Amino acid sequence: MVGDRKHDMIGAKSEGIATVGVLYGYGSKEELLMAGADALAEDVKDITAICLEKR
Repeated sequence: MVGDRKHDMIGAKSEGIATVGVLYGYGSKEELLMAGADALAEDVKDITAICLEKR
């Protein structure tokens, strides 16, 4: 799950889905980390790298 708010992280975690918090959205780094984001992306390009390294 890619999301920018804690609700995205919490919802995905409750279903056993890995999460990527994006720092270019509305939520802060602190909010995403406290909600349990597995990784953080500063921009769209980071998402590809994160997904490939998780394989």
